[in-house]
Amino acid sequence: MMKNLSLWVLTLCTMTLMAGAQAPAKKPGEAVSLKGVSFKGEIKPGAAITAVLQFQIQDGFHVQANPASEDTYVPAVLKLDPAVGVVSSPAKYPAGKEEKVTGLDKPLKVYEKTFEILVPMKLDTTASLPLSLTGTLSYQACKGSTCFPPRRLKVDLKLP
Repeated sequence: MMKNLSLWVLTLCTMTLMAGAQAPAKKPGEAVSLKGVSFKGEIKPGAAITAVLQFQIQDGFHVQANPASEDTYVPAVLKLDPAVGVVSSPAKYPAGKEEKVTGLDKPLKVYEKTFEILVPMKLDTTASLPLSLTGTLSYQACKGSTCFPPRRLKVDLKLP
């Protein structure tokens, strides 16, 4: 009985370690993920719609707003790749929240927790639905006064 219990505990510990090893660890600065995509307006050929991209920021991090507080800071920038049948207008960014960071004279304009970017777009009258769009969110995440190298997050938008 004791031998079986020891074997069971050893197996459980091994499975726990293996499960932990399979979970990819986030690298410093990989603090943003795409939470969801929705659309305002009726999605049909010839329509003007707005894509709403919702981003989640990992607790304890912030991302430089667009526009950034200083020219030397890296703002969050969304760029959609060209797609047949879709003309995208420039993205609209939310106002950044002012945050005082130790060691800096002026507050920063940042995004924390979640933020949304709106992308107005026009569908061609001959657009063939469904459509898939891709793009990239470029951003720089910081934790307090420590900023990590800029990152790129790929985004996918599916127009039904």
